[in-house]
Amino acid sequence: MLKKILLTITAGITFSIASAQTDADVLRYGMLNYGSTARSLGMGNSFGALGADFSSAMTNPAGLGLYRRSEVTLSPFFNLRTTESDYLSNSEKESRLKFGFGNFGLVWATPSKKEYSEWKGFSFGIGYNKTNDFSSNSNAMSVNSKNSLLHSYSEELGTLTNGGGFPYYQASSDYNGSNADYISSDFPFDVNLAWQTYLLDSVNVGTDTYYYNAIPYAGAKQTRKVKTRGGQGEWDFSFAANYENKLFLGATLGLTTVNYNEDIDWTETDAGDTIPGFKSYTLSSHLKTDGTGINFKVGMIYKPIEALRIGLAIHTPTYYTLTDEYNTTISAQLEDTNGIVEYLDYASPASIPFQYDIVTPFRFIGSIAAIAGKTGAFNIEYEYIDYSMGSITPVDKAFKSDFDPANEAIDNKYTASHNIRVGGELRFDNLRFRVGAFHSTSPFKSAYKGSTSTDLSKTGITAGFGIRQEKYFIDFAVAHTETGSFLRPYSMNSQVVDGITYNEKDNRLLVTFGFNF
Repeated sequence: MLKKILLTITAGITFSIASAQTDADVLRYGMLNYGSTARSLGMGNSFGALGADFSSAMTNPAGLGLYRRSEVTLSPFFNLRTTESDYLSNSEKESRLKFGFGNFGLVWATPSKKEYSEWKGFSFGIGYNKTNDFSSNSNAMSVNSKNSLLHSYSEELGTLTNGGGFPYYQASSDYNGSNADYISSDFPFDVNLAWQTYLLDSVNVGTDTYYYNAIPYAGAKQTRKVKTRGGQGEWDFSFAANYENKLFLGATLGLTTVNYNEDIDWTETDAGDTIPGFKSYTLSSHLKTDGTGINFKVGMIYKPIEALRIGLAIHTPTYYTLTDEYNTTISAQLEDTNGIVEYLDYASPASIPFQYDIVTPFRFIGSIAAIAGKTGAFNIEYEYIDYSMGSITPVDKAFKSDFDPANEAIDNKYTASHNIRVGGELRFDNLRFRVGAFHSTSPFKSAYKGSTSTDLSKTGITAGFGIRQEKYFIDFAVAHTETGSFLRPYSMNSQVVDGITYNEKDNRLLVTFGFNF
C-alpha cells in the first residue's frame, strides 16, 4: 500500500505515516540470529543443553549454572554479506563487509560454601549479545516494458482510459477538478512528489479531470538500490543455580536495543532515448528506527545420567517501543520540445517521529545433549515460534484503527516457524574441533510462500576450533548462511507487477577471547 498521511493537525499541517510500520516489522525484529560466541556458533548455535558458555544467557540461561569458574569473554567478528538479485531476467550482485562485536560478557560463578548443601553453586551473568545485523547493500535493475511506478501512482488518482489511444486515467471524485488539491495532503510522501515535479500531470475536459504520466507506454530502465545499516542487541542480566549437579535452573532479564536505517533509491531512466519529454527520475526514501524492548527467559537443564542432558527454555515475547522517522525526495529530469532538459526537485514534509509498539511471539526451545566423557559432545535443538502471534500497535491509541491492516496481515500471512539446530564438538587435550548446521522453516503460510528459495527460510553450516588453557581460551568459528526473499517494488490494480527475488549469503568469522578466574 502506498504511504499515506495519518494525521493533519490544525495550526500548521504536519504529517506522520504508518506504512513504515508494517507486518514485516514482526519478522525483522522477531527473526533473531544466535551464536554470539565462537563456541556456540561453531556448533551451529546448538547449545541449549550443554551450557557453560555465555551465549546460554540468551537461549537457555540454565546453562550458566554449569560454570565452575568465573569468566570474561569478548567476541569480535567480520561478516561479508552478499545479496544477489534477479529482476526481469537480469541479475545483479552487491556486497557489504562489516566488523562488529558478537558479545562481551561476565559470568561470576560462586560455589556453595555449605559443605552439605543440596545447592552446589550459583552463577550471575551480565553482558551484551548481538541478535541481528542489518548491514547490507543490494541492487536490482532491468528494463520494464510493461509498467512503471508512475502507473501505480496514476491508479491512485483515477481509472485507466485510453483517450484517442493515449493512456489517461479518469479522476475519481476524490481528485477531480479542484479536488486535485488533495493530492498534496493525501499522498505527501510519494504521489504528490511526482505531481509537483510534473511526472504526473492532468488535463480538464469539461467537468472531468484526466491524469497522465511521463512514461505512458513504459519502457524505462528501472533500478532499485537499497542500503540498510544498524542492528539489534540485548543486554542480558542472568542468574542460574546448580541443584545436586543434576538440575540446573536459570533466568535472564533481557533489555533489547534496535537501530535500523534504510535508504532506498528507485530510479527510472530513458536509457534508449525512446520516451518523448522524459529523461529520468529518482525517488529516494529514508527510514530511521530506534527503540528499546524487554523480555524474560527461563530455562532448565536436567542430567538423568552423566552422559545425557535435557534442556528446556521459554522466552516471553519481547515488548518493543520503537520510533520511526521517515522522509522522501524526488529528482526529475524532463525535456521540452527544444531538447532543453529541466531539473526538478521536491521533498516531502519532515515527518513527526512516530512511536509504536511491537510484540514478538513466545519462543520454546527444547534440546538434548550427549556427553562422551572428555572426548566430545553432541547437541540437537528444536525451537518453535509462531509469528502470527505478533502484533503492532501505536503508542497514541487514536491511530489504533490505522494499524488494523498490519495486524490482519500478521494473522493471515504468518505461521509457526520450526528451527532445527545440531552441533558437535571433539576434544583432543587442549584442542576443540566443532561442526554444526541449522535450518529455519518459512514464517509464511503456504498461500504466501511462493518459491522455497524466496520464502525467508534459512539454512546454514558452521565449523570452528578452539584452544583451552588453564587461565584463558580462544575460539574461532566460521558460518555460511543463505536465505531468500521476494519483493514487488510497487503494486497495480490493472496488472500484476513483476517482482524481484533476492538471495542473501552471509559468511561470518567470529573469534572469542576468554579469561577464567
